[in-house]
Amino acid sequence: MLRILNLAHRSGGIMLRGECGVLGVTESYRMKMPVTLEPLDKALQEISALHQNIYWRESPASGIRLADSDIKAKLLRVKLREFRVIEDREPDAVMAALWRAPEVTAFLRRNHTHFSHRVVTSRKVISPPMIVEIKNATVADILDRIAAGYRQDPPKVWIYHECEDKKETLVDVQMK
Repeated sequence: MLRILNLAHRSGGIMLRGECGVLGVTESYRMKMPVTLEPLDKALQEISALHQNIYWRESPASGIRLADSDIKAKLLRVKLREFRVIEDREPDAVMAALWRAPEVTAFLRRNHTHFSHRVVTSRKVISPPMIVEIKNATVADILDRIAAGYRQDPPKVWIYHECEDKKETLVDVQMK
């Protein structure tokens, strides 16, 4: 799915159910080859036909959103009163600032939600630094702004996976 958005030079978000495993959240969808990659509409319609629970929409503000109707994705709906970051490093560093926001940490604690452990990098990648300043926005809206701040071709896409393990929710969010 990421490859389809990259080939179409489109930004956006992908929200999918994952599987909980020893290494954290893993991909639960496998695309059978050959998958149509272009044009964008045809490729996304093929995915929706193969996986009835995956739908997509497009908007000028958020780009393309591919979503699995089986996930709750409550974290993405958390609303922050204000978020501000000035950053010139890789997306993991910017997202780390988002995960430290008081509204997000309170949500994580209250809902027994944890992030999947993975290696985080912090190499300088953009100059001048990106400034993300937004008020009264959801986590998903902020992820859209972060992705847009990298101004790359193909544009950045954020990917959200979640799985339920006993009474906990495990989440993995990446920017690719």
